[in-house]
Amino acid sequence: MMRFLRPLLLFVLLLAAPGAFAKDGESRFVGLDDFLIHYKSWGKPTAPAVILIHGFTMDQSFWYRQVPALAKTHRVIALDSPGHGDSGRPRDIAYTMDLYARAVEAVAKDAGISHAVLIGHSMGLPVIHTVVRRNVLKVDKAVFLDGAIMEPPADRKARAEQEDFVSRMNQGLKGPDYTLVLEKFFESFMPKVPPKDARAIIAKVRESDQTMVASTWEHFTDADVWAPLRSDIPVLGLYAKTSEAGVKNWLDTHYPKNKLVVWGDVDHFLQLEQPQRVNKAIAEFLK
Repeated sequence: MMRFLRPLLLFVLLLAAPGAFAKDGESRFVGLDDFLIHYKSWGKPTAPAVILIHGFTMDQSFWYRQVPALAKTHRVIALDSPGHGDSGRPRDIAYTMDLYARAVEAVAKDAGISHAVLIGHSMGLPVIHTVVRRNVLKVDKAVFLDGAIMEPPADRKARAEQEDFVSRMNQGLKGPDYTLVLEKFFESFMPKVPPKDARAIIAKVRESDQTMVASTWEHFTDADVWAPLRSDIPVLGLYAKTSEAGVKNWLDTHYPKNKLVVWGDVDHFLQLEQPQRVNKAIAEFLK
């Protein structure tokens, strides 16, 4: 009960306090199970909706280079996924892709949205994939920014390598030095990230709740997440060259109406490294 009352009190204080609606967007909370999900919105309420879904251990603030451009033509909503940012951090639940997908649906319902374009970075891909599978919120289009695909490879050797990597990460994230494990993991993906954003990424990693981190990673490869699915939703995939292995085949199998764009001069956080190029590509796709 107290776990629910704490975020509820925070919600009441936010509504009562001056500046509760931040200059960079209207800040709101919506209940999911017995905790709260935080989200922000920009743009005209009557405009077509775009929902932004951040990656593992990050939060909605990492879309700051996309929001102004998208809000010119769309209603933009960016949420903090469960266990991330200002959303509730319950410690007695499983942080599954289904939980994250239900958070997206709860935010959309609270915002009065029945359909939307979903844009996800990294872990945002399996979250969107799960939203599509659940078919509660109608997805008009989807954009995957270096989306993480953890479907078990068909090749036996590749599958064994993936299983070994996932297992070692599971052990590391359950140990006392889990933040160091995360830092090393992220540092390999961000050599081209601007210094200010790189510091922000590492700061988020260091403040991540271990329960959420370990549980999320453990459920990343759940069979139901990667079970066969074929959808006619138009999809744009924006990927770094270093991440493209197997992506085209996966997109063709699950989302045949896809356009894959691969850039050789970006890393995992391409929305921070090349924001204008990313924004232009998304704008053209949304026309």
